[in-house]
Order: sequence, then structure tokens, then C-alpha cells
Amino acid sequence: PLRAILQKDLTKSLLGNSGVRVVSVLEPTDDTPEGELMEGMFELLAQYYSSNLGREVMKGFKVRAKKCLHNGGEPPLGYDVDPVTKKLVINAGEAQAVKSIFEMYISGVGYNTIIKTLNERGIHTKAGNEFGKNSLHEIIRNKKYAGYFTYNQWNGKHNRHKAKPESEIICIPDGCPAIISEEMFNKA
Repeated sequence: PLRAILQKDLTKSLLGNSGVRVVSVLEPTDDTPEGELMEGMFELLAQYYSSNLGREVMKGFKVRAKKCLHNGGEPPLGYDVDPVTKKLVINAGEAQAVKSIFEMYISGVGYNTIIKTLNERGIHTKAGNEFGKNSLHEIIRNKKYAGYFTYNQWNGKHNRHKAKPESEIICIPDGCPAIISEEMFNKA
């Protein structure tokens, strides 16, 4: 919140120095100390509303996850989302690629060779891209492939390298159909 406030103040200062005045039609204030106080209160209320909305949305996602329902976005390679039940179902063609990845990895084949093999065979990621080390790493460590429905594992949307504490992670055995055995997952 402090960063947002500082950014807002900087933006308002830059606009003010350029002769631009920010005016809210819905929450009119003036240049008096009372007007500044009211503007600050409106901003704090807006920040609270935004933070609370994020918390409520996350609660909804967690409720869905505890029911093993897909929470949106692209499902992992090897899975599709059933449009009626909203649960993960196996995509047979993609699942074969996932099995091959695990089999090669367990037999000692390195990332570069696996990536080269997949790309030469024309097998792509769920997004339709060629495989790279990150996409391969995401598959090897995804417990969904062993039948565990997982949610809320990583800190931040774009930082998938730092795991959250186990108390915050939702992990449900047999929560989705397994593509590989748990033994194979643990070996990998």
C-alpha cells in the first residue's frame, strides 16, 4: 500500500507540475485542507475495497479448489477441463507426451535431449509453443500428473520458484485423474 500511495503522489505531483488537476466527478473535493482530508479518505476506502475484493476472490478460488474444480486459465498439458463439471479430464494425446517426458527423465535423459526430442516430434506445450527448460521443469514437478489436485502452491502469479508454506497449499489426493503413477512422479 505504501508503494501505491507514493506512486499516486508522484503521479499527481507530475501532473500538477504540468498544470493538470485531477478531479473526481463522483467524489468532488476542493483544495482546502478539508478537501485534501476527504480525498485521502476516498483513496483509503478505494484501497480497502480493492484489497478486500482480492481477499474475497481468493476465498472463492480456495472453495472451488477444495472441490477439485479448475480455477481458470489453461489447464496443464495432458488435461482438458470438462465444460459441465469444471474438473480436469485427461486429454489422451497430450497425456502420452507427458508420460514420455517422465519416462525419458527417469531413465536419465537430460533436459536438453528431452526438449530436442519433443520439439523434433512436433510436440508442443499447451500454449502451442516449443518446449524449453522452464516448461519441462513445470511438468516434472506438477503433482497433478500423479492425481493430486493442487492449488495455491507458489508465491505470486509470476514467481513460481518460491513455494508457499504447506499450511497454505491445497493438495487433494485423487483430486484429478492421474496420468502417471505416484511412484513414477516420486522417482522424477
